[in-house]
Amino acid sequence: MRPSDVRRPTSDVGRRRGSVRSRSTPDAGRLTSDAPFAFGHRGDSRDHPENTAAAFDAAFAAGVDGVELDLRPTRDGVVVCHDASLARLGGGRRPLSRQTTAQARRIDVGTWFDPRFADQRLLTLDELLRRYAGRGRLLLELKKSGGPFGGRLNRRLCEAMVAAVQKRRAHGRVLVLCFDPALLAMVARLDPRLRLVRNCDRLPRDVGRWLDGQPWLDAVDFDRRLLTRGLVSTCHQRGIPVYTYSCNDARALSAALATGVDGVLSDRAGWLVQQLEKLRRTRRVNSTKRA
Repeated sequence: MRPSDVRRPTSDVGRRRGSVRSRSTPDAGRLTSDAPFAFGHRGDSRDHPENTAAAFDAAFAAGVDGVELDLRPTRDGVVVCHDASLARLGGGRRPLSRQTTAQARRIDVGTWFDPRFADQRLLTLDELLRRYAGRGRLLLELKKSGGPFGGRLNRRLCEAMVAAVQKRRAHGRVLVLCFDPALLAMVARLDPRLRLVRNCDRLPRDVGRWLDGQPWLDAVDFDRRLLTRGLVSTCHQRGIPVYTYSCNDARALSAALATGVDGVLSDRAGWLVQQLEKLRRTRRVNSTKRA
């Protein structure tokens, strides 16, 4: 079955594409707002080791709407980690997929960043949902595995992720991201209630046709260097919100906001919250003047 063959019930399509709610609405499942959402990229990863409890705690303390993070399969579960191994984090080159969760969690994943974070360990997906699903939205990026066992690992990752979200009843707090449409289509088949976001680092030749070929899509997350007003407008015309990664300085953020994006990812969580709060205040003032 091709990814484009997966279709949701009509009622679900109407739910995801027909509603734009204000930021004050207590609906964690909303995809757009009166000002762009602030998402911490791997948590507050500029000042904390990425994808750790320290990074996520700091991001939520700073006031983000949610955090983006990466998921990898182990031999018996799913952990929060960007790379296929822990080599970059000081934990050796053995793939996570060949380790048990308990083995992977013995590794210190904070000292590489700063010795102050020597107590940081990999989070399991279930632990992540338990600790943070009540604090904001969680953007779960599925990291695709390659090689001869890639297909099996990818299915295991998708199935385990869906099971964990179902166990915690966290559908309204979760968005599932991936660069590979086949994995997103697999998730759509496993649980049509989950909201799916296509990561994109290359501009499609025909954006409208590209969007129409992914009927399960709920939002798109573009590399900021691809953004134009026309691109964002094409997505919005089809009811598809647009997020972007990663805006870490004023120039990048200003350029992204000028295109009309609905959400921004940044390594600098606190800074991003402050910048978007300034934008909200300006919009409120302008709205009052017009009234």
